[in-house]
Amino acid sequence: KVLNDDEALDLFKSTLAGSASLLEVGAGKAGARAAALAAVRQAAETVSKAERPRLDVIMLALHGKKVGFEKVIAMIDKMVQTLKTEQTDDDQKLTYCNTQLDTSDDKKKEFERKISDRETDMANAQEAVSTLTEEIAGLKAGLKALDKSVAEAGETRKKEHEEFKNLMASNSAAKEVLEFAKNRLN
Repeated sequence: KVLNDDEALDLFKSTLAGSASLLEVGAGKAGARAAALAAVRQAAETVSKAERPRLDVIMLALHGKKVGFEKVIAMIDKMVQTLKTEQTDDDQKLTYCNTQLDTSDDKKKEFERKISDRETDMANAQEAVSTLTEEIAGLKAGLKALDKSVAEAGETRKKEHEEFKNLMASNSAAKEVLEFAKNRLN
């Protein structure tokens, strides 16, 4: 049964260099174990440290005489199935991560665009502030000039008012003198 099993034939073909014939396979359980053990040792050299304990268990099972070859094949099949499952999980995680990276990149670009817009708004606001500051300074200078001209006009009016009062007093005095002279002449 072991020699006629397709899985055993595939295992022999993969472990033996060149083509495997029935005479080579006919070496018995000990030869099959030795060939399988050599193949597992060779595979153990190329796998990661995380997979190494699984291969160590398989090598231990091949060293033992009581464990049947079917159990070793079952262990190998289980390990292959686990590796396929892990590969599928890794592919799904990779797809998820790539999607998340794309989403994050889009968000980053959006934030960079918003920052650029805000910087432009800030520059425009600063320009408006400087323009308004200049206008305020001009208005303050105009107010000072207006205050000065109002003060000068006030002084001028005071002088004119004093002159007017003096003129009116002089006119009243002259009028009184004329009235007095008119009354004397009459």
